[in-house]
Amino acid sequence: MAQIRVKNTPSPRLMETIGATNQTVPEAIGELVANSFDARYQEEKLHIVVDMRGNKIAIIDDGKGMTEPILEKAICIGEDMSQYLDRRKDAKGTFGMGLKTSCATLGRIYDIYTRPVGEENEYHVRFNLSDYAHRKNDAEAWDVIIDSNPANEDGPLGKIEHGTAIVISKLKERNASVSAVLTYLSAAFKGHLKTGDSIQILDDTGVHDAKPVEYELITGTKIDIDTYCGPDNAYHIVGWMGLSTQTHNDGNYGFNIYRHNQLVDRWNKSWFRIHLMTSRIVGEVNMDFLDATFYKQGLQQSEVWTIVTAHMHQYLKGMVKASETISKKHNIDKPQMRKKIVSELRDTYGAAPVVQDSKGKDKEDDSKASTKSSKKPSIHDSVKNVVTERSLTLQDGDETQVIEITYLEKEGGDEVHAPFDYIFDGDDEPGASSELQVILYRDHPLWESLKHDKAGDEVVKVLATSDAIYRLLVEALDKSSSEALKIRNEWVWKRTSGEAE
Repeated sequence: MAQIRVKNTPSPRLMETIGATNQTVPEAIGELVANSFDARYQEEKLHIVVDMRGNKIAIIDDGKGMTEPILEKAICIGEDMSQYLDRRKDAKGTFGMGLKTSCATLGRIYDIYTRPVGEENEYHVRFNLSDYAHRKNDAEAWDVIIDSNPANEDGPLGKIEHGTAIVISKLKERNASVSAVLTYLSAAFKGHLKTGDSIQILDDTGVHDAKPVEYELITGTKIDIDTYCGPDNAYHIVGWMGLSTQTHNDGNYGFNIYRHNQLVDRWNKSWFRIHLMTSRIVGEVNMDFLDATFYKQGLQQSEVWTIVTAHMHQYLKGMVKASETISKKHNIDKPQMRKKIVSELRDTYGAAPVVQDSKGKDKEDDSKASTKSSKKPSIHDSVKNVVTERSLTLQDGDETQVIEITYLEKEGGDEVHAPFDYIFDGDDEPGASSELQVILYRDHPLWESLKHDKAGDEVVKVLATSDAIYRLLVEALDKSSSEALKIRNEWVWKRTSGEAE
C-alpha cells in the first residue's frame, strides 16, 4: 500500500479570517484586558489603560511583561502557554487564541510591545493582516520578526517598569462607543475592580474610570447564593440574586455568570421561564469549575452545565414566585403586601429578616440570623430532594393546560407552622409549560406519627399535593371553590387508583 506524506501547513490567510468572529468591540477589548489580568506580577494590584484616542486602540498594563522566548510562543496560533508559564490558578486563557482573534476583530494592524520584569530591553512585534494575504503558502509564511531594543520611554509603555501594550490600528470600526466599552468592562471585571485593580479608558474628552456595576433592588430581596450540586457536591456556586425595582423589556435581567472574576455570559436566563413577570430577577454567580470558549463569550453546553441548570432551576423556585407575585396587581406599590412577599422570600432561603433603620425605613440586616432562626434549614439544603408527581391537566374549551407537579420535602423549623405549601411557576400563554412544586415540611408535628410508615408517606404526599392543587386553582387560577374541589378530587382519584396518564 502506497502512502503519501502531505505537509498540513495552514494558509497564511488564516490570520485574516481568524478575526471573523461575532465579538463586539467591547468584547474584543475585554478579551485583551483579560490577558492583562493573566499577566499580573506577583500579587501587585494591576493598572490597565484602554486608550481609544485617535484612530487607534491601545491596551496597556503594568503586568510582568513577556521575555523574548515567551513572546515567541505567545504569538504562535494555538500554542498551549501552560507548558511555558507558571500559570495562576485563576488564569483566564490557555491557548493564546484570544489575542489574535480579538486584535484581528478590531483592526488590520496590531503591534505588541512588552517589557519583562528584570530586563532593560523591551520587545516589539507587528502583525499586518493585509501582508499575510499575499504570502506564499509555505512554512516561511508564518515567520515573524521580533525587535529587541532598549526600553523606550517615548513608546506606548512610557515610563512603567514592566508590562505590555497592544496597539491596534487601521480599525475596522472607527467610531466605537467609549460608553459601551466602559459599561462592558465595568461589568466584566467587577470582581477585580472591587479588590483594588483599576481600568481606565482614555478618549478625547478625558479619563473614564471603570467602576463596579450597581443594581437597584427591592429592599430585602437580595439573597446570597452558596450552593453545591453534581456528583459528591463537586460544583460550588456562589453569588447573589435579587429582584429589580422594575420589570425589564430590554432583556437586561437574569444572571451574569463569572469564571475566575471574568464575565463569560451576560444576562443568562436558562434557569427560569422568560416572561415579563420574571424580568425582575437579577443576580451574579461565580462558577470557576465551568469551561468557557476561547473567546469567553458564552458557556460551553456540557454535561456539567446541564447539571447546574437542573439544580438552579429548582433553587430559584422561591425567587421566581416572589418575582411573579410582586409584579401582579400592583403589589409592589402596596407596602404591606410587598413586606409579606419579601418576608416569605427571605424565609424560603433562610435569610435574616428585614429590619428598620432609625427613620423607620426597611433595610437588609447584614448580621447573622438569630440562633433560633439560624438553625432553620433553607432551600440551600433541600433542592436535591425533588421528585416528580402525577401532572394536572386542565381543559378550557379547546385549550389544554398541563401543569407538571414536583414534590419536595424539607425542614421547616420552628417558625413554619403550616404542614405544607406550594410554589407555582406558570405562564398565561396558550400551550406554555407550567410547574407546581409541592413543599412538605417533614418536621411538622402532624407527620410525626407517620414518620416510619411507608403507606403513611404515600398518603401524606397525596394529601399535600391535593391541598396545593386546590389552593393553586383558587388563589392563582381564579377557579371557584366548587370547580377547584371537583378538579382536585378527580386528580386524587386518578392518582390513587393508578389510572394511567
